[in-house]
Amino acid sequence: MAKINWIEINSINDIPKSNNNYIIIFKHSPRCIVSKIVFKRFELEFTDNLSIQKYIYIDVITMKKLSNDISVKYNVYHESPQLLLIKEDEVLYHSSHSDIKFSNLNDYLN
Repeated sequence: MAKINWIEINSINDIPKSNNNYIIIFKHSPRCIVSKIVFKRFELEFTDNLSIQKYIYIDVITMKKLSNDISVKYNVYHESPQLLLIKEDEVLYHSSHSDIKFSNLNDYLN
């Protein structure tokens, strides 16, 4: 099992340009048991995919403003846990709660 190299950012401007690569944003609440379970399951299902450039982790408790900024920028209603798959600054896929599964990403990756 490979480990996800999560990065944390401080502002919406820190989201890297994805160009032809994909970026994952995972909004997570460490206080919520559902979020903890979903996050752990996502990590356990992880398989290394070189077309995903960055895996961004957002703690929605400590980074509430950033979480809200992401919702506004990408026009996706805020939920937690929540996963966004981004390519060329567009959301290709998003899911929340128990619908978050690493295997679901395969339908959106070239």
